[in-house]
Amino acid sequence: MTLEGFFERDSSCIALLVSLCTLLFFFNLGGRDLWAPDEGEYAQISQEMLETGDWVVPRMNGQPTAQKPPLFNWSIAIISLPLGSVTEVTARLPSALGGLSGVLATYWLGKTLYNNRRLAFLAATVLAISPIYFHQARWVQVDMLLCAFVTLSLSLFYYGYINHEIRQRAFLLGSFCAGLGSLTKGPVAIVLPFLTITIFLILQKQIKESLNQRLVIYLGVIFAVSLPWYIASYLRGGAEFTKELILKHNLQMFLDTWSHKQPIYYYLWNLPWEFFPWVVFLPAAVYLLLLKTEERPQRNFLLAWAVGTFCLFSLAQAKQAKYLLPMLPSLALIMARFWEEILLGEETFSYSKWVLIPAGAMVVCMALAGTLGLWFIKGRYPEYLHFLIPLSSFLILLGGSFFLSLLYGRRWIALVTLLVGLSLLLFYYHTFIQKELNLHKSVRPFCQEAVRFVKARPLGIFGIGYHQIGPYLFYTGKRLRTFSDQTALTDFLGSSERVFCIVEEAHLTTLKGTHKIPVYSLLSASVGHRRVHLISNRPG
Repeated sequence: MTLEGFFERDSSCIALLVSLCTLLFFFNLGGRDLWAPDEGEYAQISQEMLETGDWVVPRMNGQPTAQKPPLFNWSIAIISLPLGSVTEVTARLPSALGGLSGVLATYWLGKTLYNNRRLAFLAATVLAISPIYFHQARWVQVDMLLCAFVTLSLSLFYYGYINHEIRQRAFLLGSFCAGLGSLTKGPVAIVLPFLTITIFLILQKQIKESLNQRLVIYLGVIFAVSLPWYIASYLRGGAEFTKELILKHNLQMFLDTWSHKQPIYYYLWNLPWEFFPWVVFLPAAVYLLLLKTEERPQRNFLLAWAVGTFCLFSLAQAKQAKYLLPMLPSLALIMARFWEEILLGEETFSYSKWVLIPAGAMVVCMALAGTLGLWFIKGRYPEYLHFLIPLSSFLILLGGSFFLSLLYGRRWIALVTLLVGLSLLLFYYHTFIQKELNLHKSVRPFCQEAVRFVKARPLGIFGIGYHQIGPYLFYTGKRLRTFSDQTALTDFLGSSERVFCIVEEAHLTTLKGTHKIPVYSLLSASVGHRRVHLISNRPG
């Protein structure tokens, strides 16, 4: 089959995309333990759903937790049902499936926008091998599932927008996806599609004719999907639970957060690392998009999606790299449109200015990352050096090969080299490097050894943040007592029965220095950047 023949059928494109996603998102999914933050937390919440049979109010350590709506935890629990318990694989499968769904939805949307399978395939591939997308597809967090629902919702909208005969069905399905998204991460799953569609219709000068009674039907579908759980959780968990869920973890996070607070320009310097190396071509890709006046609807839709999402999250007080995940499909499509023009050799702009110079900057960044990364690792973590030398060498070689191919006009070879090379780098990372990092970041060996000491006796945890205790709960398989302050911990250790507690080293030092009760360290381990101890009020 020739290269052109490959893009004549959807089946070949989809088969290769599924194969790529299988290698990057699904292969060796249980190859490392659950890490903090968040992974152990979501796995534990799902495990307690299975144990208690309460699928309405999420719980962690036996206490209601209003961090997020439950669809992500439902997914983990349902997948885990045949096994009877949550595992590393079943905990990560919803994220991996969400990643695959987002890639396939991006392929479909690329075809819908440009009627071009090659462009659509390229967009889906760029998305799959973008660092933040790859990372979240293998991480136990809600964000990848949210991204999938937002992408599906917007893809269905645009499909209905250009296909009048099935418009209502497409819009209803899009609303259904938005409803599922709101059960995943709350109102943001409704706000993002609504904002994108509103900006798009304004740019298309069609906003007035879109304001009709059908909007009530679409909103009705969204609320029909999501509202029953919100009502049930209110009745079961009370007003305080609902208030914390909606106000604290949504409105307050946007307006005046207590967590992850960052300046308004945070994403300007964060996005380049999360969308590298494609970000170096982003100015040229946007410039091309603006030049293509004959593609006005496609341009308006992609820019409304990308700019609207970027501005919304930049205005929010709470910021994390993963929050921009729902924007990445639009960037991937913008990038694919740019490279389609380059591959055809029909660019209407300076090739050296808009392609070679950014490519040169990319090579410099890769070379610096490879050399400085080795220097940093050699000084701080020399035990990982033998794994990173091949990675750094390959990164520099990949950048050089890509640039030389572009310089000598071998555009297809350059792009295929970059796509395949980045895929291999990511595969190497999750297959070999994460396996080594797991020895440093996992609490599993410590917890398993601690359980041998504790057996059925009381076990507490102190000085480790709420979002960090999930792996300790999951791997001990116990409900852990928590303490509001050191006085409460001291009272616990002063018990007449033998008790145990997991504490950070700094707190152990404080306990020994300021309190007269005997404290014995039975076990210690380095977990990430902290050293933890299993202590007891009895020796041995």
